[in-house]
Amino acid sequence: MIQAIGLVLIAVLAENMVLVRCMGMGWPDAATSSEDSAWRMGVSITLVMVFNALAAWLINRFVLDFFGLGHLRLLVYALLVPGVIWGLRKLLGTFFPGLYGYVKDHLSYSLYNCSVMGAAYIITTRNYTFGQTFLYSLAAGVGVLLVLVIFTGMQDQASFERCPKWFRGFPIELITAGLMGLALMGFYGLHV
Repeated sequence: MIQAIGLVLIAVLAENMVLVRCMGMGWPDAATSSEDSAWRMGVSITLVMVFNALAAWLINRFVLDFFGLGHLRLLVYALLVPGVIWGLRKLLGTFFPGLYGYVKDHLSYSLYNCSVMGAAYIITTRNYTFGQTFLYSLAAGVGVLLVLVIFTGMQDQASFERCPKWFRGFPIELITAGLMGLALMGFYGLHV
């Protein structure tokens, strides 16, 4: 139980995919335009991350390692993401139409998000079990969701009109993300 809690804390705080590992920063501007859109994007990235990590674990365990094809790992993972998104669209559309209606516009944006493939790669290089894979990918997706929601909330609440004109827009957003990353760097090296 302690190991599971530690794995979750590490995935959300110490190794946050966006702020610490600098993966998954590739979301469109529409994803951070409102809090509802940020939630939708975060949920879709979390869903794709979990299913992709589980599929990658299975492929790595029963195909790549078995046949000694570990050198093709990144190529296989890159080709796996579109298949997982297609499968998720079919699965959610058939069995969970409410959830599919909630995230259908943002599922395709998850294809371009590096944290989806990064989580799968981290999981297989660390030789996690199937349960640890599920827990780590879910917690990493929740970490991405938290960053999206917090960053969108900060944009809505803070007025950046008082900063110098050279810092308005993308530069102040980058500085804000850097400060958020520095806040999480205090958890780096967390071992439970």
